[in-house]
Amino acid sequence: MIFSSKSIHWGLTWLLGLAWHASAAGASVLDMVQRAQVPPTVVADTVPQRPLSGSPVAGKIASSLQRVVQQMHQDGVTAANVATRHAETYSTPLVHVDTLGRVHTAILVTTFDTQVELVLTTHQVVIERADTQVYLVQAWVPFDRLETVAALGNSQELRYQRFAF
Repeated sequence: MIFSSKSIHWGLTWLLGLAWHASAAGASVLDMVQRAQVPPTVVADTVPQRPLSGSPVAGKIASSLQRVVQQMHQDGVTAANVATRHAETYSTPLVHVDTLGRVHTAILVTTFDTQVELVLTTHQVVIERADTQVYLVQAWVPFDRLETVAALGNSQELRYQRFAF
């Protein structure tokens, strides 16, 4: 490296260091750039997965929820093993997942009455709060039932939303 009392332009210095390292290793910077442009091999592609984005109801589920659930599926989390897989570690700043693998969700519904409540609880949805004036249900939905709940006739949209009643 070159030492100087002048201000350092780190981008150029880093690039020169990279070029020196590449030439010492017998490769050119062009080779390294070409290798960097090749898409990485993804091991997860070999694991069977259920793509939420390809399902007919995916448009009803917020992408932040889809990403978390997709990652859980890719990592082999199932309803049978969710309690031992530390599901809460899948939480993000936008999506909260509890230890039982339930996702904190705001469900926008067309109507909310005892019938809708019964249907949701049948699908193991735990309702925290419901606002019948704005047709919003704050609930915990098992990660493997998001698509099922989104497909229900009364569900217009599933998303994560912080709100207080």
